[in-house]
Amino acid sequence: MIYMGLKKLLTCIMAVLLAVSIAGCSGTSGVGGLSNTKNKDKVKENEASISVTGENYPLTVKDYLKNDTVIDEKPEKTAVLSGTPLNIWYDLGGKSVCTSDVSENVKIIPEYQEEILKLPSIGAVYSIDMEAVIAQKPDLIIAQVGTQSIQAKKLAEMGFKVIQTHIRGYDDVISTYKAFGKILGEEVRAAEKITALSQGKEDLVAKLPAENKSVVILYLTSKALSVKLDNSIAGDVAKILRLKNIASDLPPDTIGSETTPLDIEYIVKKNPDYVLVTSMIANNAAAQKTMEENFANSPAWKGVKAVAEGRVVYLPQEYYLYNSGPYYCEAIEYMARSVYPEIYGKVSDRYGK
Repeated sequence: MIYMGLKKLLTCIMAVLLAVSIAGCSGTSGVGGLSNTKNKDKVKENEASISVTGENYPLTVKDYLKNDTVIDEKPEKTAVLSGTPLNIWYDLGGKSVCTSDVSENVKIIPEYQEEILKLPSIGAVYSIDMEAVIAQKPDLIIAQVGTQSIQAKKLAEMGFKVIQTHIRGYDDVISTYKAFGKILGEEVRAAEKITALSQGKEDLVAKLPAENKSVVILYLTSKALSVKLDNSIAGDVAKILRLKNIASDLPPDTIGSETTPLDIEYIVKKNPDYVLVTSMIANNAAAQKTMEENFANSPAWKGVKAVAEGRVVYLPQEYYLYNSGPYYCEAIEYMARSVYPEIYGKVSDRYGK
């Protein structure tokens, strides 16, 4: 009875946190990002978001929140609780005993899609069922910072080995490949994946024109509209492509947040070349329809030249709500084609959009 009461309490707490996160559009890149974390020890710029020390087992994993977890031997039953780390884990030959509900907008590695979709569900990524996780008796749990931090802490207190990943940008993808490769004994394979990602990124960047364009990155949810900063997935990709995010110097909603409040007058003043739209709403089509209605119904948007002249790009959720992990170069290419079609080709030529 006590345990069931704790479970209900945790579920309520997570529901409240999600509601606050969505209502304020603060501290989140959606389901795949960081939600309202105020941990002062979070990763510093240019520092790996997850790292592993030790040549052989036992290994010590230092996660994004600076928690050290000692893994005595190669895990046999790992529970990966969210989509992005799950994709990277499987890309390196790992398996999971369960996972959270997989959205239709998560880009799953094709060769493992059927297997992943059949994994036992532990509920929504932002409100996992701890009892369902415990029932799997995992010897390692890989959780997501922010949306799963409360449960991750409780699971660690119960004696489970828990590491928390935070995979928001390209560098996070690389450090996660390195760490997971070490844990799985697949360092060679991880190095090959990293080399391919690095080469893909370099090839795309090499084509960039000398003159850089500017963008504003809008973030649409079912409750509100805000603007993304550089520490978001879209912000990271824009930075890689040397696009000037006009919100770069604006203060975040809260400590650790990747959004700032919408200020249309500021956008008009800065006159960005493109308006990029990311979303956490039902699906990509719904996001575009909702945003177009917003533009049409609000006279203030008529002052934004990029909107008036049709220079609006709708970034797909499979790349920009959830970190696409193994497909990060596709996220980069998608934005590159959207802004520089004369150099990279049209988006529709490659992605059918």
